[in-house]
Amino acid sequence: MRTTNVIEKALTSVINFVIVFIISFPFFKYLSFLNWKISIIIIFFLYNLFFLIFNENRCLGMMAVGTIWDKKVSFPKELLFIFIYTLSFSTLFFWIWFPFDIFLINILFLQLPTILMTGTTFHGYLSGNKCSMIESKT
Repeated sequence: MRTTNVIEKALTSVINFVIVFIISFPFFKYLSFLNWKISIIIIFFLYNLFFLIFNENRCLGMMAVGTIWDKKVSFPKELLFIFIYTLSFSTLFFWIWFPFDIFLINILFLQLPTILMTGTTFHGYLSGNKCSMIESKT
């Protein structure tokens, strides 16, 4: 087993985003754009909470990529992980100066440096330094 790299971590999140986007799409027709953005963030939180309760916080993205967690942490730390992961996810939907500016700041100045320094994401580091692992191909 080895620690996942940046691409594998990103792929997991992209898969989760696509799944949650598909789930939220029917709401787009009935909600204002702002309310739809808020609903997709709530769905993302509930999606991750579901997998915390029923699959040891191993979401569909992790299953598709083939990753597991290196260690178990307490339930409050898992909730902290999900909350911060959801905050990170929400940066896709709000901006200050131009679309995706907060997201780019989050990825380039928070997530990527934390991954390079610790081997895990910012939310993984704050919630007990848990890290995703994948089967080594060597």
